[in-house]
Amino acid sequence: MKKILFTLVALLSTTLFFAQEKGKFDFTASLHNQWYWRGYAVGPDPIIAAQASFKYRGLEVGTWNGYGLAGIWKDVDTYISYSKSGFTISLWDIFNYSDYTASPAYAGYGNHTQANYFHLGKGTRHFFDLSVGYSVPKTGLNLFLATIIGGRDRNTDGSQTYSSYFKASYNFSLENDITVTPYVSYGFALNSDNGNTFWQWTDKAVTDAKSSGFNEIGVNISKPIKITDNYSIKASAGAVASPINHTMTGLLGVTLF
Repeated sequence: MKKILFTLVALLSTTLFFAQEKGKFDFTASLHNQWYWRGYAVGPDPIIAAQASFKYRGLEVGTWNGYGLAGIWKDVDTYISYSKSGFTISLWDIFNYSDYTASPAYAGYGNHTQANYFHLGKGTRHFFDLSVGYSVPKTGLNLFLATIIGGRDRNTDGSQTYSSYFKASYNFSLENDITVTPYVSYGFALNSDNGNTFWQWTDKAVTDAKSSGFNEIGVNISKPIKITDNYSIKASAGAVASPINHTMTGLLGVTLF
């Protein structure tokens, strides 16, 4: 765990030091009706999210953070990625310090607002997600595979579960700049001792304890909305079913800039 975090911090620092004069900084902000991640609404209330990054050729380093407007969900992440020829490889350090006790429906997940960011041992709120994505040339097909390689994805004996996630999506455009994206994802574990994976959120999913299953079957629709001659926002809406969690969720988001 410490080696993973040290490597991530070293890469971030080295990249900024050597490339700051030739790269560019960027940031975005967005609003969402909730935060949905790989099969479940881990942020149950409306949220605001921000992403700040530094980009140099195919290399990108940055941070993503989200805050629930009801004060329940809180998350701050750092990441590094590299893209070339349609491939993108990324390493994310994800740190969730939410207070789920503020919502009766989520109270069982606990209050983590006092979690020690620098604690990387047993009970840490960090997890490290390594992924590779590929955009198939001349098509709208995108493939994505990720594995949690460290942190709070553990079996009962403390060993790493290595929960993994595969997603396929396809973008196609309609008139009026509308983009439609159907997608499907499948979750599984490389080392599950009792059928659990990181993707099982609901009580029934935990009871069923399936070591693999469909995380998502969904569709997203997005389009730019012109506000002024010089300013537009991007709005998106969709619905997604999670067979492994026995849920159906509606999603709405707006990218402000």
